[in-house]
Amino acid sequence: MLPKVRKGIALSIATVVAMGVLAGCGGSKAQDPAPSTGGQTSGQQSSGEQTPKKPVKIQFWTISLKPTFDDYINGRIAKFESENEGVTVEWTDLPYDAIEQKLLTAIGSGEAPDVVNLNTGMALTMAQKGALVDLKAEAPETLAIYQESLLQGASYKGGIYAYPWYATSALLIMNTDIIKAAGLDPANAPKTWEEMTEWARTIKEKTGKYAFMPDRNMVQFNMAGVQWLNEDKTKATLNTPEAVAVYQRMRDWIEQDLIPHDSITKNYNEALNRYMAGELAFLLTGPQFLTRVRDNAPEIYAVTDVAPYILDKGKKLQTSLMNVVVPAASKAENREAAIKFANFITNDESQLEFAKIVNILPSTKEAAKDPFFSQDTGNPLEDKAKKITVDQMAISYDFTLGIGGKQGKVHEAYLKALERVMLGEITAQEGVDWLEEQVNAILAQPD
Repeated sequence: MLPKVRKGIALSIATVVAMGVLAGCGGSKAQDPAPSTGGQTSGQQSSGEQTPKKPVKIQFWTISLKPTFDDYINGRIAKFESENEGVTVEWTDLPYDAIEQKLLTAIGSGEAPDVVNLNTGMALTMAQKGALVDLKAEAPETLAIYQESLLQGASYKGGIYAYPWYATSALLIMNTDIIKAAGLDPANAPKTWEEMTEWARTIKEKTGKYAFMPDRNMVQFNMAGVQWLNEDKTKATLNTPEAVAVYQRMRDWIEQDLIPHDSITKNYNEALNRYMAGELAFLLTGPQFLTRVRDNAPEIYAVTDVAPYILDKGKKLQTSLMNVVVPAASKAENREAAIKFANFITNDESQLEFAKIVNILPSTKEAAKDPFFSQDTGNPLEDKAKKITVDQMAISYDFTLGIGGKQGKVHEAYLKALERVMLGEITAQEGVDWLEEQVNAILAQPD
Protein backbone atom coordinates (compact mmCIF):
# COMPACT_ATOMS: atom_id res chain seq x y z
CA MET A 1 0.00 0.00 0.00
CA LEU A 2 1.25 3.43 -0.79
CA PRO A 3 2.53 5.31 2.25
CA LYS A 4 0.48 8.18 3.73
CA VAL A 5 1.04 11.59 2.41
CA ARG A 6 -0.14 14.50 4.46
CA LYS A 7 -3.24 14.00 6.46
CA GLY A 8 -4.34 17.41 5.27
CA ILE A 9 -5.47 15.76 2.14
CA ALA A 10 -6.72 12.79 4.10
CA LEU A 11 -5.77 9.92 1.85
CA SER A 12 -5.32 7.58 4.80
CA ILE A 13 -5.01 4.76 2.38
CA ALA A 14 -1.82 5.12 0.81
CA THR A 15 0.69 7.17 -0.98
CA VAL A 16 -0.54 9.94 -2.45
CA VAL A 17 -0.44 11.93 -4.95
CA ALA A 18 -0.35 13.02 -8.25
CA MET A 19 -2.83 15.27 -10.13
CA GLY A 20 -8.09 17.34 -12.10
CA VAL A 21 -11.27 21.17 -14.88
CA LEU A 22 -10.94 21.17 -18.17
CA ALA A 23 -9.20 24.42 -18.84
CA GLY A 24 -11.24 26.46 -21.21
CA CYS A 25 -14.02 23.87 -21.50
CA GLY A 26 -16.01 24.42 -18.35
CA GLY A 27 -15.96 20.69 -17.56
CA SER A 28 -18.99 18.44 -17.35
CA LYS A 29 -21.88 20.16 -15.66
CA ALA A 30 -23.86 18.11 -13.18
CA GLN A 31 -27.21 17.06 -14.59
CA ASP A 32 -30.49 17.09 -12.75
CA PRO A 33 -31.96 13.77 -11.68
CA ALA A 34 -34.88 12.43 -13.70
CA PRO A 35 -38.01 14.64 -13.76
CA SER A 36 -40.74 14.04 -11.22
CA THR A 37 -43.67 11.83 -12.10
CA GLY A 38 -46.64 13.08 -14.03
CA GLY A 39 -44.56 14.83 -16.68
CA GLN A 40 -44.12 17.95 -14.57
CA THR A 41 -40.69 19.36 -13.89
CA SER A 42 -39.84 20.41 -10.34
CA GLY A 43 -41.26 23.81 -9.42
CA GLN A 44 -44.19 23.80 -11.93
CA GLN A 45 -47.92 23.46 -11.44
CA SER A 46 -50.11 21.53 -13.87
CA SER A 47 -51.37 24.84 -15.25
CA GLY A 48 -47.83 25.66 -16.34
CA GLU A 49 -47.50 28.52 -13.89
CA GLN A 50 -44.08 28.85 -12.27
CA THR A 51 -44.02 28.28 -8.52
CA PRO A 52 -41.15 29.95 -6.67
CA LYS A 53 -38.61 27.37 -5.54
CA LYS A 54 -38.26 26.92 -1.82
CA PRO A 55 -34.76 27.86 -0.63
CA VAL A 56 -32.51 24.85 0.01
CA LYS A 57 -29.51 24.73 2.33
CA ILE A 58 -27.08 21.84 1.79
CA GLN A 59 -24.77 20.66 4.55
CA PHE A 60 -21.42 19.61 3.02
CA TRP A 61 -18.84 17.77 5.15
CA THR A 62 -15.22 17.15 4.17
CA ILE A 63 -12.15 15.55 5.73
CA SER A 64 -9.18 17.69 6.81
CA LEU A 65 -9.20 20.23 3.97
CA LYS A 66 -9.28 23.39 6.11
CA PRO A 67 -7.52 25.79 6.11
CA THR A 68 -5.21 24.79 3.25
CA PHE A 69 -7.96 24.57 0.64
CA ASP A 70 -10.39 27.21 1.90
CA ASP A 71 -10.11 29.34 -1.24
CA TYR A 72 -10.65 26.37 -3.53
CA ILE A 73 -13.68 24.89 -1.73
CA ASN A 74 -15.30 28.28 -1.10
CA GLY A 75 -14.76 29.22 -4.73
CA ARG A 76 -16.43 26.02 -5.93
CA ILE A 77 -19.34 26.58 -3.57
CA ALA A 78 -19.77 30.16 -4.79
CA LYS A 79 -19.90 29.02 -8.39
CA PHE A 80 -22.43 26.30 -7.64
CA GLU A 81 -24.65 28.72 -5.74
CA SER A 82 -24.48 31.24 -8.60
CA GLU A 83 -25.66 28.56 -11.03
CA ASN A 84 -28.40 27.20 -8.77
CA GLU A 85 -30.66 29.95 -7.52
CA GLY A 86 -32.08 29.41 -4.07
CA VAL A 87 -29.46 26.81 -3.11
CA THR A 88 -26.83 27.55 -0.48
CA VAL A 89 -24.06 25.25 0.70
CA GLU A 90 -22.75 25.26 4.27
CA TRP A 91 -19.30 23.69 4.48
CA THR A 92 -18.05 21.85 7.59
CA ASP A 93 -14.56 20.33 7.73
CA LEU A 94 -13.78 17.57 10.22
CA PRO A 95 -10.64 15.68 11.25
CA TYR A 96 -10.11 12.31 9.61
CA ASP A 97 -10.35 10.46 12.92
CA ALA A 98 -13.66 12.12 13.82
CA ILE A 99 -15.78 12.12 10.70
CA GLU A 100 -17.17 8.58 10.80
CA GLN A 101 -18.42 8.83 14.40
CA LYS A 102 -19.80 12.34 13.90
CA LEU A 103 -21.62 11.22 10.79
CA LEU A 104 -23.20 8.24 12.57
CA THR A 105 -24.21 10.50 15.45
CA ALA A 106 -25.75 13.04 13.05
CA ILE A 107 -27.71 10.34 11.26
CA GLY A 108 -28.93 8.91 14.57
CA SER A 109 -30.13 12.30 15.73
CA GLY A 110 -31.99 13.06 12.51
CA GLU A 111 -29.54 15.80 11.50
CA ALA A 112 -27.62 14.03 8.73
CA PRO A 113 -25.58 16.20 6.35
CA ASP A 114 -26.54 16.16 2.69
CA VAL A 115 -23.16 15.64 1.02
CA VAL A 116 -20.15 13.99 2.69
CA ASN A 117 -16.52 13.29 1.75
CA LEU A 118 -15.59 9.70 2.78
CA ASN A 119 -12.80 7.29 1.95
CA THR A 120 -13.80 4.09 0.19
CA GLY A 121 -13.81 1.92 3.30
CA MET A 122 -16.25 4.21 5.12
CA ALA A 123 -18.43 4.57 2.02
CA LEU A 124 -18.67 0.82 1.46
CA THR A 125 -19.47 0.11 5.10
CA MET A 126 -22.30 2.66 5.04
CA ALA A 127 -23.59 1.44 1.67
CA GLN A 128 -23.90 -2.09 3.00
CA LYS A 129 -26.04 -0.75 5.85
CA GLY A 130 -28.37 1.06 3.44
CA ALA A 131 -27.18 4.44 4.71
CA LEU A 132 -26.27 6.00 1.33
CA VAL A 133 -28.19 7.02 -1.77
CA ASP A 134 -27.72 4.67 -4.73
CA LEU A 135 -26.55 7.13 -7.38
CA LYS A 136 -26.96 4.57 -10.14
CA ALA A 137 -30.65 4.33 -9.27
CA GLU A 138 -31.33 8.01 -8.61
CA ALA A 139 -28.98 9.81 -11.00
CA PRO A 140 -27.55 7.34 -13.55
CA GLU A 141 -26.99 10.10 -16.13
CA THR A 142 -24.37 11.71 -13.89
CA LEU A 143 -22.01 8.71 -13.80
CA ALA A 144 -20.58 8.71 -17.32
CA ILE A 145 -17.90 11.33 -16.60
CA TYR A 146 -15.98 9.11 -14.14
CA GLN A 147 -13.42 6.39 -14.72
CA GLU A 148 -15.33 3.11 -14.60
CA SER A 149 -12.61 1.48 -12.51
CA LEU A 150 -12.97 4.15 -9.81
CA LEU A 151 -16.75 3.96 -9.74
CA GLN A 152 -16.33 0.35 -8.67
CA GLY A 153 -14.70 1.47 -5.42
CA ALA A 154 -18.01 2.09 -3.68
CA SER A 155 -20.24 -0.24 -5.68
CA TYR A 156 -22.31 -2.85 -3.86
CA LYS A 157 -24.79 -5.38 -5.20
CA GLY A 158 -25.21 -3.53 -8.48
CA GLY A 159 -25.56 -0.07 -6.95
CA ILE A 160 -23.07 2.81 -6.98
CA TYR A 161 -22.99 4.73 -3.72
CA ALA A 162 -20.32 7.38 -4.24
CA TYR A 163 -18.88 9.76 -6.77
CA PRO A 164 -15.11 9.19 -6.89
CA TRP A 165 -13.19 12.38 -6.08
CA TYR A 166 -9.39 12.55 -5.93
CA ALA A 167 -6.92 9.68 -6.07
CA THR A 168 -3.28 8.60 -5.98
CA SER A 169 -1.03 6.21 -7.85
CA ALA A 170 2.43 4.64 -7.82
CA LEU A 171 5.22 4.11 -10.32
CA LEU A 172 8.76 2.80 -10.67
CA ILE A 173 11.49 5.18 -9.58
CA MET A 174 14.81 3.89 -10.90
CA ASN A 175 18.54 4.49 -10.57
CA THR A 176 19.74 4.50 -14.17
CA ASP A 177 23.41 4.18 -13.17
CA ILE A 178 22.84 0.81 -11.50
CA ILE A 179 20.66 -0.38 -14.36
CA LYS A 180 23.20 0.59 -17.00
CA ALA A 181 26.03 -0.98 -14.99
CA ALA A 182 24.10 -4.26 -15.22
CA GLY A 183 23.92 -3.91 -19.01
CA LEU A 184 20.18 -3.17 -18.98
CA ASP A 185 18.26 -0.38 -20.66
CA PRO A 186 16.32 1.95 -18.32
CA ALA A 187 14.25 3.12 -21.31
CA ASN A 188 12.83 -0.42 -21.46
CA ALA A 189 11.97 -0.94 -17.78
CA PRO A 190 10.31 -4.22 -16.72
CA LYS A 191 6.54 -4.31 -17.15
CA THR A 192 5.74 -7.62 -15.43
CA TRP A 193 6.96 -9.37 -12.30
CA GLU A 194 8.53 -12.04 -14.46
CA GLU A 195 10.60 -9.38 -16.20
CA MET A 196 11.43 -7.68 -12.89
CA THR A 197 12.64 -11.00 -11.48
CA GLU A 198 15.03 -11.44 -14.41
CA TRP A 199 16.24 -7.87 -14.05
CA ALA A 200 16.81 -8.44 -10.33
CA ARG A 201 18.88 -11.52 -11.10
CA THR A 202 20.99 -9.68 -13.68
CA ILE A 203 21.50 -6.63 -11.46
CA LYS A 204 22.59 -8.81 -8.53
CA GLU A 205 25.02 -10.80 -10.69
CA LYS A 206 26.53 -7.79 -12.46
CA THR A 207 26.59 -5.19 -9.68
CA GLY A 208 26.15 -7.03 -6.38
CA LYS A 209 23.21 -4.73 -5.56
CA TYR A 210 19.57 -5.58 -5.05
CA ALA A 211 17.03 -4.37 -7.59
CA PHE A 212 14.18 -3.58 -5.18
CA MET A 213 12.33 -4.29 -1.96
CA PRO A 214 8.80 -5.62 -2.60
CA ASP A 215 5.52 -4.11 -1.49
CA ARG A 216 4.15 -6.50 1.15
CA ASN A 217 0.66 -5.02 1.21
CA MET A 218 -2.41 -7.25 0.80
CA VAL A 219 -3.40 -5.42 -2.41
CA GLN A 220 -0.79 -7.61 -4.13
CA PHE A 221 -3.52 -10.28 -4.16
CA ASN A 222 -5.97 -7.88 -5.81
CA MET A 223 -3.49 -6.84 -8.47
CA ALA A 224 -2.88 -10.51 -9.22
CA GLY A 225 -6.60 -10.94 -9.87
CA VAL A 226 -7.63 -12.41 -6.51
CA GLN A 227 -11.15 -11.72 -5.22
CA TRP A 228 -10.78 -11.61 -1.42
CA LEU A 229 -14.45 -12.02 -0.42
CA ASN A 230 -17.82 -13.04 -1.77
CA GLU A 231 -20.33 -10.33 -2.67
CA ASP A 232 -21.99 -10.42 0.74
CA LYS A 233 -18.56 -10.15 2.41
CA THR A 234 -19.37 -13.12 4.60
CA LYS A 235 -16.84 -15.64 3.27
CA ALA A 236 -13.26 -15.65 1.96
CA THR A 237 -12.78 -16.50 -1.72
CA LEU A 238 -9.04 -15.87 -1.78
CA ASN A 239 -7.76 -19.45 -1.96
CA THR A 240 -6.79 -19.42 -5.62
CA PRO A 241 -3.70 -20.27 -7.69
CA GLU A 242 -3.13 -16.52 -8.17
CA ALA A 243 -2.88 -15.97 -4.41
CA VAL A 244 -0.50 -18.90 -4.03
CA ALA A 245 1.62 -17.47 -6.85
CA VAL A 246 2.00 -14.14 -5.01
CA TYR A 247 3.27 -15.84 -1.85
CA GLN A 248 5.49 -18.20 -3.87
CA ARG A 249 7.01 -15.31 -5.79
CA MET A 250 7.97 -13.60 -2.53
CA ARG A 251 9.49 -16.83 -1.22
CA ASP A 252 11.47 -17.36 -4.43
CA TRP A 253 12.94 -13.85 -4.25
CA ILE A 254 14.19 -14.47 -0.72
CA GLU A 255 15.42 -17.98 -1.45
CA GLN A 256 17.32 -16.83 -4.54
CA ASP A 257 18.72 -13.77 -2.73
CA LEU A 258 17.08 -11.37 -5.20
CA ILE A 259 15.76 -9.06 -2.49
CA PRO A 260 17.24 -8.07 0.90
CA HIS A 261 16.45 -10.61 3.61
CA ASP A 262 14.87 -7.95 5.84
CA SER A 263 12.24 -7.41 3.13
CA ILE A 264 10.37 -10.04 5.14
CA THR A 265 9.49 -7.43 7.75
CA LYS A 266 10.47 -4.02 6.35
CA ASN A 267 8.96 -1.91 3.63
CA TYR A 268 8.76 1.71 2.53
CA ASN A 269 11.05 3.66 4.80
CA GLU A 270 13.84 1.13 4.53
CA ALA A 271 13.40 0.92 0.75
CA LEU A 272 13.51 4.71 0.44
CA ASN A 273 16.64 4.97 2.57
CA ARG A 274 18.42 2.28 0.57
CA TYR A 275 17.43 3.87 -2.72
CA MET A 276 18.75 7.25 -1.60
CA ALA A 277 21.98 5.54 -0.51
CA GLY A 278 22.42 4.10 -4.02
CA GLU A 279 21.83 0.54 -2.82
CA LEU A 280 18.61 -0.23 -4.74
CA ALA A 281 17.96 0.03 -8.47
CA PHE A 282 14.20 0.54 -8.06
CA LEU A 283 11.80 2.18 -5.64
CA LEU A 284 8.15 1.08 -5.95
CA THR A 285 6.17 3.99 -4.57
CA GLY A 286 4.31 7.23 -5.24
CA PRO A 287 5.73 10.12 -7.27
CA GLN A 288 5.79 12.41 -4.24
CA PHE A 289 8.88 10.54 -3.04
CA LEU A 290 10.83 12.09 -5.90
CA THR A 291 10.89 15.28 -3.84
CA ARG A 292 12.45 13.46 -0.90
CA VAL A 293 15.10 11.91 -3.14
CA ARG A 294 15.82 15.32 -4.68
CA ASP A 295 16.12 17.05 -1.31
CA ASN A 296 18.03 14.34 0.55
CA ALA A 297 20.10 12.63 -2.15
CA PRO A 298 20.64 15.04 -5.05
CA GLU A 299 23.37 12.86 -6.55
CA ILE A 300 20.89 9.95 -6.79
CA TYR A 301 18.15 12.23 -8.07
CA ALA A 302 20.47 13.28 -10.90
CA VAL A 303 20.52 9.68 -12.21
CA THR A 304 16.86 8.89 -11.44
CA ASP A 305 14.19 8.15 -14.04
CA VAL A 306 10.60 6.90 -13.76
CA ALA A 307 8.45 4.28 -15.48
CA PRO A 308 4.93 2.80 -15.13
CA TYR A 309 4.23 0.50 -12.20
CA ILE A 310 4.49 -3.28 -12.64
CA LEU A 311 1.34 -4.99 -13.92
CA ASP A 312 0.38 -8.37 -12.51
CA LYS A 313 -2.01 -10.98 -13.91
CA GLY A 314 -5.08 -8.99 -12.90
CA LYS A 315 -4.01 -6.05 -15.10
CA LYS A 316 -5.17 -3.69 -12.35
CA LEU A 317 -3.31 -1.20 -10.18
CA GLN A 318 -4.04 -0.02 -6.65
CA THR A 319 -5.15 3.54 -5.99
CA SER A 320 -6.10 5.38 -2.84
CA LEU A 321 -9.38 7.17 -3.41
CA MET A 322 -11.54 9.79 -1.73
CA ASN A 323 -15.25 9.91 -2.54
CA VAL A 324 -18.33 12.10 -2.15
CA VAL A 325 -21.59 10.51 -0.98
CA VAL A 326 -25.18 11.52 -0.27
CA PRO A 327 -26.51 10.01 3.00
CA ALA A 328 -29.93 8.40 2.68
CA ALA A 329 -30.95 10.10 5.93
CA SER A 330 -30.40 13.62 4.64
CA LYS A 331 -33.48 15.77 4.15
CA ALA A 332 -35.69 14.52 1.32
CA GLU A 333 -36.34 18.06 0.10
CA ASN A 334 -32.59 18.53 -0.32
CA ARG A 335 -31.99 15.32 -2.27
CA GLU A 336 -32.03 16.73 -5.80
CA ALA A 337 -29.75 19.65 -4.94
CA ALA A 338 -27.46 17.39 -2.87
CA ILE A 339 -26.88 14.98 -5.75
CA LYS A 340 -26.33 17.89 -8.08
CA PHE A 341 -23.73 19.45 -5.78
CA ALA A 342 -21.96 16.12 -5.13
CA ASN A 343 -21.68 15.67 -8.88
CA PHE A 344 -20.54 19.29 -9.31
CA ILE A 345 -17.74 19.18 -6.72
CA THR A 346 -16.36 16.04 -8.42
CA ASN A 347 -16.88 17.02 -12.07
CA ASP A 348 -14.17 17.66 -14.67
CA GLU A 349 -13.85 21.36 -13.98
CA SER A 350 -13.76 21.03 -10.20
CA GLN A 351 -11.22 18.21 -10.26
CA LEU A 352 -8.89 19.84 -12.75
CA GLU A 353 -8.87 23.04 -10.72
CA PHE A 354 -8.07 21.04 -7.58
CA ALA A 355 -5.26 19.16 -9.32
CA LYS A 356 -3.64 22.45 -10.28
CA ILE A 357 -3.43 23.36 -6.60
CA VAL A 358 -2.27 20.08 -5.05
CA ASN A 359 -0.60 16.94 -6.35
CA ILE A 360 -3.65 14.68 -6.80
CA LEU A 361 -5.12 12.65 -9.66
CA PRO A 362 -8.63 13.28 -11.02
CA SER A 363 -11.22 10.52 -11.17
CA THR A 364 -12.94 11.88 -14.29
CA LYS A 365 -12.04 10.86 -17.84
CA GLU A 366 -11.88 14.28 -19.50
CA ALA A 367 -9.96 15.96 -16.69
CA ALA A 368 -7.31 13.25 -16.98
CA LYS A 369 -6.88 14.11 -20.68
CA ASP A 370 -6.22 17.78 -20.03
CA PRO A 371 -2.91 19.22 -21.36
CA PHE A 372 -2.08 20.20 -17.79
CA PHE A 373 -0.90 16.65 -17.16
CA SER A 374 1.59 16.69 -20.01
CA GLN A 375 2.80 20.29 -19.91
CA ASP A 376 6.42 21.30 -19.40
CA THR A 377 6.87 22.86 -15.96
CA GLY A 378 10.64 22.95 -16.04
CA ASN A 379 10.84 19.82 -13.85
CA PRO A 380 11.09 17.03 -16.46
CA LEU A 381 11.19 14.13 -14.01
CA GLU A 382 8.12 15.28 -12.07
CA ASP A 383 6.34 16.07 -15.35
CA LYS A 384 7.01 12.56 -16.62
CA ALA A 385 5.83 11.04 -13.35
CA LYS A 386 2.62 13.09 -13.45
CA LYS A 387 1.83 11.92 -16.99
CA ILE A 388 2.50 8.27 -16.14
CA THR A 389 0.33 8.25 -13.05
CA VAL A 390 -2.63 10.06 -14.60
CA ASP A 391 -2.56 7.67 -17.57
CA GLN A 392 -2.75 4.76 -15.10
CA MET A 393 -6.08 5.98 -13.66
CA ALA A 394 -8.13 4.00 -16.20
CA ILE A 395 -6.81 0.73 -14.76
CA SER A 396 -6.62 1.85 -11.12
CA TYR A 397 -8.94 0.52 -8.42
CA ASP A 398 -9.45 1.14 -4.74
CA PHE A 399 -9.30 -2.40 -3.36
CA THR A 400 -10.68 -1.59 0.08
CA LEU A 401 -12.72 -4.59 1.27
CA GLY A 402 -15.48 -2.60 2.95
CA ILE A 403 -15.49 -4.59 6.21
CA GLY A 404 -14.69 -1.73 8.57
CA GLY A 405 -12.19 -2.39 11.32
CA LYS A 406 -11.97 -6.05 10.35
CA GLN A 407 -9.80 -5.12 7.37
CA GLY A 408 -6.90 -4.32 9.70
CA LYS A 409 -7.15 -7.81 11.18
CA VAL A 410 -7.24 -9.34 7.70
CA HIS A 411 -4.13 -7.41 6.76
CA GLU A 412 -2.32 -8.60 9.90
CA ALA A 413 -3.21 -12.19 9.04
CA TYR A 414 -2.01 -11.70 5.46
CA LEU A 415 1.36 -10.40 6.68
CA LYS A 416 1.76 -13.17 9.25
CA ALA A 417 1.18 -15.85 6.62
CA LEU A 418 3.46 -14.06 4.16
CA GLU A 419 6.30 -13.82 6.68
CA ARG A 420 6.10 -17.52 7.48
CA VAL A 421 6.15 -18.36 3.77
CA MET A 422 9.12 -16.08 3.11
CA LEU A 423 10.97 -17.63 6.06
CA GLY A 424 10.35 -21.09 4.62
CA GLU A 425 8.37 -22.27 7.64
CA ILE A 426 5.36 -23.19 5.49
CA THR A 427 4.67 -23.53 1.78
CA ALA A 428 2.86 -20.86 -0.23
CA GLN A 429 -0.23 -23.08 -0.44
CA GLU A 430 -0.18 -23.70 3.30
CA GLY A 431 0.08 -19.95 3.85
CA VAL A 432 -2.97 -19.27 1.71
CA ASP A 433 -4.90 -22.14 3.38
CA TRP A 434 -4.17 -20.69 6.82
CA LEU A 435 -5.03 -17.16 5.69
CA GLU A 436 -8.39 -18.34 4.35
CA GLU A 437 -9.23 -19.89 7.73
CA GLN A 438 -8.23 -16.70 9.54
CA VAL A 439 -10.24 -14.44 7.26
CA ASN A 440 -13.37 -16.56 7.67
CA ALA A 441 -12.92 -16.44 11.44
CA ILE A 442 -12.53 -12.66 11.32
CA LEU A 443 -15.63 -12.25 9.18
CA ALA A 444 -17.62 -14.35 11.66
CA GLN A 445 -16.76 -11.99 14.51
CA PRO A 446 -19.48 -9.51 15.55
CA ASP A 447 -19.09 -5.96 14.30
